[in-house]
Amino acid sequence: MCVEHLYFRKGDFARYDLRCWNVPSQLPLGAAAVGASLLSLFLVIPSMNQVWYTGPIARKAGDLSMEAALIVTALLYVPLRHLENRWRENYMIEGVLFPASGR
Repeated sequence: MCVEHLYFRKGDFARYDLRCWNVPSQLPLGAAAVGASLLSLFLVIPSMNQVWYTGPIARKAGDLSMEAALIVTALLYVPLRHLENRWRENYMIEGVLFPASGR
């Protein structure tokens, strides 16, 4: 949420469209957030040090899984959100997401 607010909305609350907060077809799909979270697991799992599992990175540096998750997820969210926005714009023009919008 911080990346969305600070990077994509430039920290400006006026960039939020409050009229569509309860209209699911006008909200972002959320694929960027889910994708960034899932992809970050490839670094989180080797970085964790738990009773039942200690990853190779954690053996040398300690449990860095939470820090790795925070940083990697934020870094992956930016390009994935750009892709999600581009996909959404393309399909909105074609009328796939909004079939009643004119086409």
